[in-house]
This record gives sequence, structure tokens and C-alpha cells, in this order.
Amino acid sequence: MHRTFLAFLVTSIAAAHVLAQKDADAIVEPSTKVPRGKLLEWKSAQGRPYWYRVPKDIDAKNPPDLLLMLHGTGMNHGWSFWNYPILGDFRRRDIVVSPDGLTPGNGDTFNFVQGPKDGEQIAGLIADFKKRFPIGRVYLYGHSQGAFFCYWFAGEHPELVDGIVAHAGNVLDVKHDKLAKQKVAIGILHGRADAVVPVDCAIRTDKIYREQGYAKVRLEIVDGLTEQSGHWPLPVQVASMLEWLDQVSTQSAAQAMRTAVSELQREMPDLGVVGDLLGRAKKLLPKADPADKAALPPAIEAMQAFLDKAVLVHSQALLADGAALAPNAAFGEWAPQFSIADRAFADHAEWKKAMAKTRETKSRHDKAVDKAIKALAKPSRDSRAAATKCFDEAFLAERAEELREALHQALSAAGAVEAESLQQLSERTRERGEVVAAARKTMATRMKPLLEELRTTLADWFRQ
Repeated sequence: MHRTFLAFLVTSIAAAHVLAQKDADAIVEPSTKVPRGKLLEWKSAQGRPYWYRVPKDIDAKNPPDLLLMLHGTGMNHGWSFWNYPILGDFRRRDIVVSPDGLTPGNGDTFNFVQGPKDGEQIAGLIADFKKRFPIGRVYLYGHSQGAFFCYWFAGEHPELVDGIVAHAGNVLDVKHDKLAKQKVAIGILHGRADAVVPVDCAIRTDKIYREQGYAKVRLEIVDGLTEQSGHWPLPVQVASMLEWLDQVSTQSAAQAMRTAVSELQREMPDLGVVGDLLGRAKKLLPKADPADKAALPPAIEAMQAFLDKAVLVHSQALLADGAALAPNAAFGEWAPQFSIADRAFADHAEWKKAMAKTRETKSRHDKAVDKAIKALAKPSRDSRAAATKCFDEAFLAERAEELREALHQALSAAGAVEAESLQQLSERTRERGEVVAAARKTMATRMKPLLEELRTTLADWFRQ
């Protein structure tokens, strides 16, 4: 390993350790009621902390963009706020989120590694903030290892991202499908004197994206830096690159529909994403050009009919099972089926009406899990026992996975006295994973006829 990189890494980790002592202004769940312009903290569904800032003004008619800033190796979720003036003028109209990865790194740090584990957390954060706030475009900024991850994520989930700024990274094993080439803006930023990731990586990456035929690519190589500073944050240049994303990521109803169709190509599409995109298409339609105004309404109508049928199919299947209506029903395939569908159809009037009793049960589960997580902050035999019971019974809660992680940590910290309970928790987690996988297959089978019907109705769209 290059000695300059070693010096950089040691210095960075030391700085992170000191700066990590700063507390957020508040630990508060994201909502439109949180303090504006402040440093706030919350946890992802996987239990990893993140820092975020909400702009002082939010206009639903001109919604803020969502910017996720991903750190490099050996850093943690505070890195972005320490190195960029996010509490000042930096992207002041955006909602800015600075998470951790899920892959353990040096010390107690967690990195972003290309793959489903880290990818699902970022996809989940995007979905969560879009559920809680009006959101315009979605951007990722990644530094070093975070940049490697940005390239991968944009290729894996082009339906979720409008643009990326990859700073001091390299492109490896990235998908380049048609939607990504048309939709995702690729900003490549690198210091010429970077001693950690050579500038040749940026030049090679730019060549790859241009040869692949991406519509929006920009390379900026920054001169005048030393080997020591070449790999460090560049607030001015990053802000400029993000402004370029703003310029090239114009939104349209047709683009929203194309993105929805791309999501529907998956075996088990996220219907929540599809619903969001359909709503965006409807909203943008009045601004469309005359050709789109004439061509889009039948496609929008067909996709809305598809979602309405999906609500009916999933709700009828759950109601026929019976367990969904029983307030004390045991965990089974019905539970993940309900949770997946509820996330997708939470705002649909027919879904809310049909599943009112199950949603009441979920609300009780949410409250029980919130209480159990809070109690585990002061671990004891009683709080661990109560949390174990809650994990078994309150499985519909939004924070159920967060409770499992907190309980696992508490049982592990207790040592031999809780060894058997820890083993039982691991076994139940494995069993639930198998049930969730089976539930997804059942839902995919249930959706197959509806998807085939839609693909026939919108054959021209699905051939694009």
C-alpha cells in the first residue's frame, strides 16, 4: 500500500475520531416538522445512524432535491458534514443525508461495498425520504470508496437516481442498461495529483461511459493540488458538479413513465416506486409538449388501472387468508406480504379501506417496538426479555429490523448468560428470512397475470 495513502488513512481516522464527539442538534425521526437547517440524526431500517439536514423552506410545488453523500473507507456518517458546509450554503435547497455503509471497515467504521447489502440500505433511505417529504430529483455524491459504490448503484437502480457525482473513484462491474444511459447524469470528479486513486481511473471511467452511449457525462480534473490534498474533499468543485446535474436532469412526464416501465420489467417490481412515478407523470403532464400530451394519457390510464387491480388482488388474497384480520395472529407468509404491499399502497384509498384492521394492528406493533427499542438503551434482563417477546409478536412494525439489531447487540453484550437467547434469535431470524423469500415468490406469482396484461396493453412502451 502506498505510504501516502497510509498517512492519509491514519490522519483521516484520527480526525474522524475527534470530530465524532460532536453531537447532532437533535435525534429525531425525519418529518416535515423537524427543525429546519439543523444537524439531525436518525437510523436507517438496518440500524445504522445517519446525519441529515432539511432545508429551511420546502415548497411542495417546487420540491427539494434529495442528496445522499457517501463517505470513503475508514470514515463514518459525520464525514460529509465535517468537510462540506451543509449547515451553510451548500445545497441549501436540498434535503441532504449522510449515511454509513453496512460493511464493517477499520475500527468501528462501516463502508459502502457494491452489492445488495449496502444497496438495499441506500434504496431504502431514498424510499423513506420520498415517503416523508415532497422530493424532486435524487442525487448521490460519493467520495473514494463511496464513489465506487455510486457508479454501481446508478447502474443497478437507475429508476431511483437522476444523477451522481463520483469523486476520486473508479467504475467496476457496473450495469449499463438503456434507462441508465438515457436518464442518469454521470459526473466524474478527480484531483490530478490524487495519490490514492490515480487520475487515470477518472479518464478511463469517462471513456467507458461515453463509449456506452450515456446521454449526460461530464469529467472534471482538478489541477493545483498536492499529493496530500489530491484525494481530499473539494467543496467548490463538488457544488459546481451538482449544479451541472441540476441543468441536465430536467424532468418530464414521459421520462417518469419510462422509468416506471423499467421498474415493471423486474420479476418483483416495487409498486411503491411505480406509484410515485405515475403520480409524477400526472403532475408533469400539463407541462409536456403537444405530442406527449396526446400520447401519454392512455399509458397513464393503463398504469393506474394496473395499480388499482394490484391493490384489489393483494388485499383480497390477504383477507381470504384470515390471519391478516386477527389482531394476535402468528407470523406467517401473510405478514411480509402485507408489509410489502402496505409500503406500496399506503396512500391508496381502497387499500386503506380494505386493510383498515390490519393497519390498526401494525400501528400497535409500531408503538410496542418503539417502546422496546427505547428500553434496550438501558439493557437489563427484563428489557432483553421484553424485547425478545416484542420481536416475536410485533413483526408488522416499521422498525422491526431495527429492534432485531438492537436486541442482537444487547444479547451479545450480555455474554454467556444470554447465549441461548442469542442462538434462538438467530434461528428465528433465519426462519423469518425463509418465510419472507417464500412470500415474495407468492406475490410475484400473483402479480404475473397483471404484469403480462399491462405489457400487452403498453407493448410499445415495454419495447423501448
